[in-house]
Amino acid sequence: MVGVSAAAFLAEAGAAVTLVEASGIAAGASGRNSGVVQHPFDPALRDAHLDTVAIYRGLADRDVDFVLPAEPAGLLLVSLAPGGPRQAAADLAKVWPELEPEYVAGETLHRLEPSLAPEVSACRLRIGYPVPPDLATRALASVARRRGARLLIGRAAAGLVRDGGRVSGVRLTDDTAVPAGAVLVAAGPASPELLDPSGRWRPIRPVWGVVVEVGLAEPPGHVLEEAEMDEALGEAAVAASDGGEDMRVEGPDFSLVSAAGRSSLGSTFLEREPDPASWVPRLVAHGRRFVPAIGAAPLGQVRSCARPVAVDGRPLLGAVPGLSGAFVAAGHGPWGISTGPATARMIADLVTGRVPTIPAGLDPARFGPIER
Repeated sequence: MVGVSAAAFLAEAGAAVTLVEASGIAAGASGRNSGVVQHPFDPALRDAHLDTVAIYRGLADRDVDFVLPAEPAGLLLVSLAPGGPRQAAADLAKVWPELEPEYVAGETLHRLEPSLAPEVSACRLRIGYPVPPDLATRALASVARRRGARLLIGRAAAGLVRDGGRVSGVRLTDDTAVPAGAVLVAAGPASPELLDPSGRWRPIRPVWGVVVEVGLAEPPGHVLEEAEMDEALGEAAVAASDGGEDMRVEGPDFSLVSAAGRSSLGSTFLEREPDPASWVPRLVAHGRRFVPAIGAAPLGQVRSCARPVAVDGRPLLGAVPGLSGAFVAAGHGPWGISTGPATARMIADLVTGRVPTIPAGLDPARFGPIER
């Protein structure tokens, strides 16, 4: 998502753009996610999310196969422990009153979402746009092509072409090179390896998620997430920064997003690449505690992806310290399709010499320079 969006905005600004993509459009987290454009709970990402929603709205005027729903479906932070959602609603009301958090349980919750088990309680927020996981990324790729960007699909980057401390292009795995006046690395969890093959500069780690599609006759209208799930992702980032071993290996967390007739059940937060099929029974067993119909629903496609999570939970956006001519836009974690297009426009402004509006807290320099 970030790469194709940046290509679209750079081409719009008049740059000659070549995008190098190893596998295919939406082959990673940008096409294998649960499928929801969601307001992040980080003030540093708020404006990027709102701008991303506006960018998606603008796509409706173009001939692309993507339309953002007119209104958010609503997010239910669900729990089997009633104290959690009640406290979440109180806490979120202090920081995010515009999201209209409210505690709901019992008959009130059942009327809102009949699919939930009776013992579930929730914090409801007026956010969350369910979308097919890959369509937004493909739409921005189409826009990039129409604006003149050249997309090299199936051509993997082996590294950067360096002249001393300056980057002058991209070296491909077939030993050819793509010369460039500037290089933007938006390769998700692979970004640090491309920027610093020595392995010393590693501010981004992969956190693996597994999702399985379930065929629900009456899917929930809301986006459903276990109230404790955001805490899990935070624990994963902390474990990475501390050099920890497996992240959240004891069991899955619950999420369910339904869009265009497809319901995606997730998810996991794992440091090592998992065997996706082995996680399906655990996802189903955990999910049916919240939505009982999941237990009898037919199962469909299983997919996994590596979320690129920065060790402090915030993306890296800007010039790479210690490497002239190189820029990075990566580490968005679970917020790639929710903030990616706007952050891509910020980095495009920076590369082309416009005045960028990048929050200081996203500057890659916070992790120190890459040593020559």
